[in-house]
Order: sequence, then structure tokens, then C-alpha cells
Amino acid sequence: MNSHRFDNENFFVFETRHEGDASMVHFIWGKKDFRIHVRPAGSGGASALAEVLAPDGRALQVTALQYLNNFEWYDYDGLSGHGLHHEEVRWKRGRQKRYVELPKDFFDIAMSIACKELGLEREAS
Repeated sequence: MNSHRFDNENFFVFETRHEGDASMVHFIWGKKDFRIHVRPAGSGGASALAEVLAPDGRALQVTALQYLNNFEWYDYDGLSGHGLHHEEVRWKRGRQKRYVELPKDFFDIAMSIACKELGLEREAS
């Protein structure tokens, strides 16, 4: 099990999966499960949360960041509160919403984990 450290927080990669052109990284922080999905840009489906580059220069997009709660995956819906070291992140599944306190800049951390595990590069802004 690969691990990544950001500041004083540890994240553990549970699974990395490739299905065709799409990839997924399932990782754990504390006792919480998350997964991030990456697929080629313009491949249809969900809108992109962020852009990354494959080693061969192809444009890829992050299509989902998800949180597992009671055996159901919730989609990232943005920040709802800021703190000094943690942020409150909102997740949704249909009309249901969940709020989870996570390390500051959690979305960027998830992107960094996906890039390291899948050999991708972040696009310069």
C-alpha cells in the first residue's frame, strides 16, 4: 500500500484501477475512503473538475472526487467552511448532503495523489 504525506497528514492508496482510457485512485485518510476519477478530455460524461496532462502530453480531466459514507459514494460539491488547518467539505448524492472536516486544500491533495500514482502532471494555470 503506497502512502503519501502532505504536511503532517498521511494518505494511503488502497487501489489504482485502469479501465480503458479512464483511471481511478482509491485512497484513505484516517478512517475515510475517497476516490478520484481521471479520463481523456472531451470524452463526454461529467464536466471536468480540473485538468491534468498524461506523460505523452494528452489532456486529461478529473471528472469526479468522491467520499464513501455508509457504503454510498458522494460527489465533491465544494467547500462550506474554512479553518486554520482543516476545511469543511460538502459532498452530495442526489438531494442528500454530507459535510466532512478534512485537511486544508484537500482537493489539491487528492489531485497530487492521483498525479503521483498515475504518472500525470498538473497543468500550469
